[in-house]
Parts: sequence; C-alpha cells; structure tokens
Amino acid sequence: MRIVYVVPAHPLFSHTFIVNEMIKMQEFGQEIILAPLHSAPNSSVRHKSYDQLQSLSILPAPLLNLGVGVLALRMFFSKPVTALKTLIALHYQAGLNIYAQGKLIALVPKAMATAWRLRQEKVDWIHAHFASHTATCAGIVASLIGIPFSFTAHAYDVYNTTPRHRNKTLHWSLRHATRVFAVSHYMADLLRKRLPKRNDHISTAYVGIPLDLFRPYAAPSRDSGIRLLCIARFDELKGIDTLIDACSILRVHGLVFHLYIYGDGPLRKPLIAQVARLHLESCVTIGDAICQEEVARQMRGCHAFVMPCRQNKSGDMDGIPTVFMEAMAIGRPVVSCGISGIPELVRPDETGLLVPQNDARAVAMAILRLARDDRLRIRLGQQARALIEQQHDNRFTTRRLLQTISAAANPVRESGGSRVDAPCNQFSQDSDVEKTVA
Repeated sequence: MRIVYVVPAHPLFSHTFIVNEMIKMQEFGQEIILAPLHSAPNSSVRHKSYDQLQSLSILPAPLLNLGVGVLALRMFFSKPVTALKTLIALHYQAGLNIYAQGKLIALVPKAMATAWRLRQEKVDWIHAHFASHTATCAGIVASLIGIPFSFTAHAYDVYNTTPRHRNKTLHWSLRHATRVFAVSHYMADLLRKRLPKRNDHISTAYVGIPLDLFRPYAAPSRDSGIRLLCIARFDELKGIDTLIDACSILRVHGLVFHLYIYGDGPLRKPLIAQVARLHLESCVTIGDAICQEEVARQMRGCHAFVMPCRQNKSGDMDGIPTVFMEAMAIGRPVVSCGISGIPELVRPDETGLLVPQNDARAVAMAILRLARDDRLRIRLGQQARALIEQQHDNRFTTRRLLQTISAAANPVRESGGSRVDAPCNQFSQDSDVEKTVA
C-alpha cells in the first residue's frame, strides 16, 4: 500500500511514536509519503533511531506561501462542487467559534494544495496523527481525491474544551473517516459517545514502542539511595510541581533519594525556582530534553519512574504517556494518577501505583512504599514489562493498525466511496493474535 501520513510538523523531533510507527510500516513493505502541515523549529535533540527510517517522499512543509496558494486554486477549480460542499460543511461545523473558523481558513489552502500534489500519486490511504488540524486536512484531501482516510486521536485534540483550542471539526472528522483509532479504551468510549448512532468504525489502537531499544534491565544498587526519574514536557499537565513538593515531604521522612527531571517547556523557570525555594538542589536535578536513546539509558539507571499527571481546568490531560511504556518496558514501576487512559497501563499494585492528582503527600507515600519494599518494586517492574510485551510492542501494534487499514481499503475501492460501515475489530488489551498482512 501507499500510505500518506499527515503530521503536525516536519522534522518530527518530538513525536517519536509516529516515526517508530512509520519505520515498522516500511518494514512491513508499505510505501510512506509524509505530509506535514508546517515546518518544525530546529531542535538540538537528535534521535539515532530515526536513521532506521528509509527514504520517503516528503511534501513541502510550509503552511502557506505563493506555491501553496496556486496549487490550492488549481485544486479548487478542478473540483469546485466537491470542494464547496466539503468546505461549507466544515465551516458550518466550526459554528460561531472565531478561533475554529480562523484555523480553518489558514488550513484549507494547505489541504487543497496537498490534494493537488497527491492526485496522481496512486495513494491507497491517508492517515493522520491527532484528531485536530491534521485529521481535518486528511479529510479534505480524501474528499477531493476520492480515497479513504483515518486518524488516531491522542489527548489534547479531544479533551481540551477552551474556545481557543476546542476541536470544533471533530464531529465532521468522525463522521467522514473510514476508520478512527484512539490511543486508549477511555478515549475510544468518549469518541463513540460523540457519534452514538454510527460508531463501529471507532476502535482502540494502542501506541507501540520499539522493544529492541527498551529492553529489560536490572535496577542499579541502592548504595547511594533510590533514584527517581521523570522525563516530560514542562507543562502543567505533567504535575511536575506536585512531584517536587513530594520530594520535600520525602526529605522530611529521611529518605535518601535523587530525582532527575529531563525535558523542556514553558514551566522550566518556575520549576527551577520551586526547587530552589524548597532547598532541594542536592536531591533534585533538572536537565534538558534528551534523545530517545538517552531516555533508555536514564531509565536503566533509575529505580522508579514518577509523573503525577493531572487534568487542567480546560479538561485537557494526557492520553497514555509513551514515556510510561518505555519505563515499564525496561522493568520499572510507574507512579502516576488515575486519569484518562493511564489506568489501562499503570494498573494499581500490578504494574505501578496510582495516586490522586494534585496530592503531593500521596505521591510521596507511594514513592516511600516502593523505596521500602524491594520485592514489591521488582515485582511491579517485572509485571510492567510483561504488559508492555503484550500490549505495546510496536511490531504488533503497527501490524494490527495495518491489518485494519488494509481490510478497509479494498471494500472502499470496490464501493467507490470514502467510508465503509463494516465492523472493525477492536485492538483489545487481551488480544495476542498476529496475522500476516498481504
């Protein structure tokens, strides 16, 4: 198959899960065309694993320039009726939300130019990661060139309810996509409620990670105390401020520990100031963002991974953080909060510990429990690895995604339409069936 991946930006510095998925798609014999919405800013982080990605066609990244405008007009005038019907439906869906309308106006030329570029490429399928602008773009392209599309919904693209960020075109995308994938059962159920009458094309497709990089590894000795790790974007959803407060409580309890925090984001300065204010410089270190290979190395050197995620006032929250999968694959228990799809991965007293969000004392007590009970910590880590092998091995998650896409593509071609209402097999967390993709 020739599959177009619509992604937020290129290069994909921060979306390792997308690149890892494309690598496996290529290994399974699929041809990938990358369609980014815009150019990504330069990053000092370089992931060596990206070298495994074979050469692929990459469409021009700029969101809008003269070339984009010319191609958009050509596409419009080649299929004016289809274009008008699609755009009218989308703008109607955006309603009176000026932010949604503005984003559509900015996105439409890029989507139509992409359709023009792909019209003679013999594309079999379009897949978008995230249910927001990328899914809208994929839907517009699919309607103009007459091929099926799907998208994977992750987190902010569905959860955020503020007027500026609310996904007003989500319902349109859900109705027009041939297949819709969600990164958790929690998310899939939420999407089905958005489309109660015809939702059998919505299923769970867990994110996968490369288990050849994230392998089981014995935890280091505890001669210098317990080593805690948190790797995340520095924003309020991650609950890093709560984690730092928990460290202050751990010190009062006399625990010998060191917390290493790696990442970057808007809260870097406030978090550094919080560490200084609580006089935790000797036991909390805040570092920069690190590459995927360094993530694996740091996880091998820790005893537990801690990130007490929270839901903010806008309703936004994490889906299932990929970094949890990576820590668990190496055999480390995770301490977090029971929101969104996290309990599907971090299962209390089975693969980790869950605490209430925004509760520093509960986080501290969970860490103390792991620090004082080596057998518990090791058992949780071993069971965490077993669950990752079953549920998040990207060889199997990508194969299952490809199976569903392949099965849906042929009926679409035969029917001449862009949507099939045949039932879709859900990727159950208990499923261990692997089929061969022709």
